[in-house]
Amino acid sequence: MRKSIRVAVAGVLTLALMFGLSISAGCAADAEAPQDAVPAAGEPAERTVTDLAGREVRIPAEVDRVAAIGSGALRLVVYAGGADRVVGIEEFETRPPVARPYTLANPGLLELPVIGAGGPDSTPDAERLLAAAPDVIFVNQIADAEGAEKLEASTGIPVVVVSYGSLGTLDEPFFVSMELVGQVLGTDERSAEVVTYVRDALEDLAARTADVPDVGKATAYVGALGFKGARGMESTQPKYLPLAAIGALNVAGSVEQTSAVMIDREQLVAWEPDHIFLDLGGLSLVREDVRADRGFYEGLTAVSEGRVYAQLPFNNYSTNVEVALADAYYAGTVLFPDRFADIDPAAKADEIATVLAGEPVYDRLVAIYGQGFGAIDLLGGE
Repeated sequence: MRKSIRVAVAGVLTLALMFGLSISAGCAADAEAPQDAVPAAGEPAERTVTDLAGREVRIPAEVDRVAAIGSGALRLVVYAGGADRVVGIEEFETRPPVARPYTLANPGLLELPVIGAGGPDSTPDAERLLAAAPDVIFVNQIADAEGAEKLEASTGIPVVVVSYGSLGTLDEPFFVSMELVGQVLGTDERSAEVVTYVRDALEDLAARTADVPDVGKATAYVGALGFKGARGMESTQPKYLPLAAIGALNVAGSVEQTSAVMIDREQLVAWEPDHIFLDLGGLSLVREDVRADRGFYEGLTAVSEGRVYAQLPFNNYSTNVEVALADAYYAGTVLFPDRFADIDPAAKADEIATVLAGEPVYDRLVAIYGQGFGAIDLLGGE
C-alpha cells in the first residue's frame, strides 16, 4: 500500500506543478506519515542505514522503487542487482555514445522517464524526482551531508549518499557503497558477490607481478585520458588504476597529483617510456596531433617502434569497474607477457562484465570506439 500511495501523491504533485499550483515537499511527507505508523502485523515500517556521508537515514522496510543520481550512482544499483527497481534515469546517461556496460547490458534503463539533467556539476531536479516516486534516492555527486539533507527536505524522499572515492580509483568507498546499496535493496548476497569478485581480481592482478623487481621492468605511459571531455596525448594520470593494479612502472608516477593531469609534451620526450597506452576516447585527438606535428611523434621511440597500445575508456561518469579491470589485464599481457600468458583480454573483459553488469559487452565497446585491445599504429595512418 505504501508504494501505491507514494505514486498517487507524486501524481497529484505532478498535476499541481503542471497547473502552476504550489505544493510543498513537506506535504508529500505528511501525506505518507500515517502509512509509517501502521505497518503490517509484526513488520517494521522503517529501518535505518548509515550512508557514506555519515548520515543515519530512515528508509522503508521494503524498497521497490529507486532513483540513482550523480556520477556512478546508477552503476552501483545495477551491480547490486537493482536494475529492475530503477524508476527513472538522468538525461546524461542517454547521450551518445552510450558506452557504459551497465546500460549496454540493461538497455531498458535508457527508456525510463528522465529524472534530471545529470552530468558533472548538475543540480538534482526535485520535481522530476517527485514525479518518479522512488522509495529511496541514491546520490553520489552530492557527497556531503548538507546537500543530501537539502534534497531530502525538498522531496520528502530518503536520500542515501554513496561514493567511489577519488576519481579514477578503486578504493574502499566503492566496496562500502556496494554493501550499503545491497543493504538498502535487500540484495546483500548479490552485493557481496560483486565485492568478493572485484577484490579477488585486484589481488590476482597484484599477485601476478608481486615478485618482479622494479629494476629491469619496462616503463609505461598512458595518454589521452578523458576528463570532462576527450583529451590528447598530454592528458595522463600518475596513479592510473590499470597500471597501478599490476605494479607497472608509470613514468608519470612522480607527478604529485593523483587525478588526471595535463603534462608538457616535452616531459614525455624526457621520460621516454618503453610502452605507451592510449585511451581510445581520445585517440582521434592524438591522430589529429600526429598529422599536425608528425616529427614529434616520430621522435618517441615507443611510437616509432610500434609499442603503442589501446585502453578502453573506464572513467565515464565515474569508474566503470569492469572496464578498468579489463584494461589492467590487457596491460599485463603487454608489460608482463609471461605472467599473463593465460589471459585472453577480450574473453576476460566479457567475463568481468558478465559478473558485474549482467552481460558480455566487449564487442559492443569495440564497435563504439572503432577498435578494442591491441596495438595502435600512429604513424601508418588511421
